[in-house]
Amino acid sequence: MLIDESLRPRSQQATRLVLTCAHFFRDGLDKGDHYRVSGGFNRRVAAVRTIDGTDMALCLLDRPAPPRDLPGLAESTPPFRAPVTTWGYGGKARRAQQRSGLFLLPFFRTWSIDFRTTVSPAGLVFNTIPAVKGDSGGPALVDDAVIGTQALILNPLGRNLKLATVALVSPHRQVIGAAATALLRGGTED
Repeated sequence: MLIDESLRPRSQQATRLVLTCAHFFRDGLDKGDHYRVSGGFNRRVAAVRTIDGTDMALCLLDRPAPPRDLPGLAESTPPFRAPVTTWGYGGKARRAQQRSGLFLLPFFRTWSIDFRTTVSPAGLVFNTIPAVKGDSGGPALVDDAVIGTQALILNPLGRNLKLATVALVSPHRQVIGAAATALLRGGTED
């Protein structure tokens, strides 16, 4: 998700910042990688800052994306049954797929089945059309504000239960803001 350094919504703003999941960068940043953003343009990831303790990362693109309407980051955790819209590229989708659902509840911490991915705090989302592998990093929005990034799906024995975990942004707003400032002022990969 493209975001502004202010973490507030902006109209027709060019930006170099992308909020996504940290597990994409578990093995570091390959400087040759391209980051594809829905909207028909490609950019290189120049630097990454992971947000400690959760599955979020802030990326700096090599040059600004074309101007777009940018959502802001939520300042609080949504209430029970708040309508959620999630987006992702899972299932080999060529364009971001929209899924509708409900925010169920926050958790202090969740882990992937192999314990390599930690999400803290986490939010549990029920989607009517389930999130799938590959949707990671996509935004979860309530009232046009990003509440989190998609991190994990619940699929015991290969059965998708339509439950997904998002890494909640509101508890990390200050750290995300500091990471944005550092990246834009010449910070490097963490």
